[in-house]
This record gives sequence, structure tokens and C-alpha cells, in this order.
Amino acid sequence: MSYDYIVSQYLSYINGLTLEGCKIEEIFDYFKDKLNIVNKEGCNKPYLKVYKNDRLYFTYYGIPTVNEFWPFLNALVRISNNVIQLDEKEKELASKISGNIKLFVTPDCTKCPIAAELLYQLPIYNPNVSLEIIDVTMYEEEGKKYRVLNVPKIILNEKVEIPGSFPPTIILKMLAKGSEQH
Repeated sequence: MSYDYIVSQYLSYINGLTLEGCKIEEIFDYFKDKLNIVNKEGCNKPYLKVYKNDRLYFTYYGIPTVNEFWPFLNALVRISNNVIQLDEKEKELASKISGNIKLFVTPDCTKCPIAAELLYQLPIYNPNVSLEIIDVTMYEEEGKKYRVLNVPKIILNEKVEIPGSFPPTIILKMLAKGSEQH
């Protein structure tokens, strides 16, 4: 199934971004006429970094496909337009989070997009957050290193482990509490 028509609808809301990556041509093809594309050479596995005004918003290790494609597109729209969909309680919790967040996903995971939709918003709202999305089907060694047995799985600052299938407010509370230990 081609996503060309749907992606063309999204493109009218995506602008001002730089996509940098390697071995990710199928994603770059969608955006080559609309965004600044920096195609890197020499990597072993695909990755994609999203920048706006020289600020890195997130890195996706793998290729956002299947269930991960839609949260990825939504993230591009949100970053382009500086828009988030967090309620006041979620914003309060998000402001207390700091450090690096890793979200481990697989393309076929049905709960991963929910966690991704939430976490993609954190670096938009809070510049003290860096985000990495890691597809463990492509980055198996990372999955082993962080003992990823189920997805979604969240790691904060290399030490706090959070199952990613909790409701958003619970995930944010756990991240805020984990940030206190940082």
C-alpha cells in the first residue's frame, strides 16, 4: 500500500525541518522537495535525526514504518508548528523531566505508537529532554544491552526502566520521579 496521498496531506503542515540520516532513502523520498535533507554515508544501520533551527529534537534508530510511521509524521507536524497535545497536568509533569529518554519499539507493536506519540512531544515542550526511538528489530544489540524483553520499553538516563504501556500520566510521573535521581 502506498502512503503517498496521506503523506502529501501531512506535507502541507511540515516545514522548516532538517532530516539527517543514513540508509533511510525511502523516508527521504517523501520529503526531498519540502525539507532540508542531509544524507550521510558510511553507517551500518539506518537512522534519522530531526532538527529545527539547529536543535536536535529526536533520533530514530531504524526506519519508522507500519505502526511507527504515523507517530513519526505527527511528530514532524508538531515540531514544525511548535504544537503539543498535553493537558495542564501532563505539562506540569513534563517540565520536571530531564535527560535522555530511550523508547524501544518494533514496527508491529500495537502499544508502541501510544508511547511514541507522548514521548515525541517532550523535547518540543521541554528542551532539557533528548529522545531516541530505537527499533529493536534493527538494533538488536541495543535491545540486548538494555534487556528489552517487551516493547514499548522506556529507559531514562541509562538507569530508570519504565514499561511503556502505562497511561500517559503514569509514564510522565515515572519519568519526572526518575529525573529527580539524575
